[in-house]
Amino acid sequence: MPYDRTVHGLKSRTEILFTEVSHNTSVFIGIDGGGTHSFAVAVDSSGKLLAAARAGSLNFFSSGLPTARRNLKMLVGLLERQLPPNIQCKRAVVGCAALFSGASKSEQEKLCHGILPLARTRVVSDCQTACFGATLGEPGVVIISGTGSIVLAQNEVGKSRRVGGWGHILGDPGSAYWIALESVRAAIAAEEGLGLKTSLGRAIRRWFKVKKLTEIVPAIYRPDFAKEELAALAERVAKEVAGRDAVFCDICRRAGRELASQALAAARLARLKACPLPVYLVGGVLARNSLVRANLVAALKKSWPVRIEEPRLSPLSGAAAMALRDAGVEVTDRVVATIARFDQIERVRRPRQL
Repeated sequence: MPYDRTVHGLKSRTEILFTEVSHNTSVFIGIDGGGTHSFAVAVDSSGKLLAAARAGSLNFFSSGLPTARRNLKMLVGLLERQLPPNIQCKRAVVGCAALFSGASKSEQEKLCHGILPLARTRVVSDCQTACFGATLGEPGVVIISGTGSIVLAQNEVGKSRRVGGWGHILGDPGSAYWIALESVRAAIAAEEGLGLKTSLGRAIRRWFKVKKLTEIVPAIYRPDFAKEELAALAERVAKEVAGRDAVFCDICRRAGRELASQALAAARLARLKACPLPVYLVGGVLARNSLVRANLVAALKKSWPVRIEEPRLSPLSGAAAMALRDAGVEVTDRVVATIARFDQIERVRRPRQL
């Protein structure tokens, strides 16, 4: 039976990139295990795309280990469906949103046992795969703002320091979750006469499909309410009120400044000497909320000469490139350009900037 390359609607976007696979092809897997969605690719030693897949979160702290394992198994299974039977993975790198750095042996076994070959798999923080994808190991600061937020700075001798990434309860300033929560708080303050008038309440009621703001309480406090659900509110609110609501604009400005503060702290901790400082912006908030991005860049430039760079590769492709490097494959400019073809196609899927 021929193997199937139609996976979760990805075929129409990526089939022009797929390379034919033989049984002796070396396969390398890169996985971007985010807080909301996870993506996986299989590439060959030249960086050509062999298979792609999408599933849910791999954050085993917020989603639970059984859910994370189920999503990882789905990703790997979807990749396998697109490849010839019995083909072996030579090396895999999994970027996981639950981690600050590399996984312990115990964490890796709990997540990957029976799904990926443990001896040929490395599980790291998703910020590490994003950082490698953005910089390809060169010095700089990578600012990530998606469901959560985190900053990683790497200096000229390869030493890195992290700021943020504490999760939605302890922090994540400037993230989608933070923006959504601040929006809800501002709407409540306006309703109770404690804050400025805002149209946020109307947008939030529409999102939750309720008539009164008080009716969001049962939804938010239900046991199975996930932070990703609230984080998704940030983009909806931005689409409805961006540029027209002073309160929301202030929230976005504060988000940008918070991210800038973290980036500057990380650069100082890493003792980066580069001037201007290369800064890479990664994640849905920075890709789609132009107000957050603009205020972040402005705040950075007030304190440090910076150069905003386009990430060389996405976090997903960064994971694939790390897998190649771990196997001893030289990640040349040609390999990077080949892997980047998938990123270029995927950018078409992004909504316009807000």
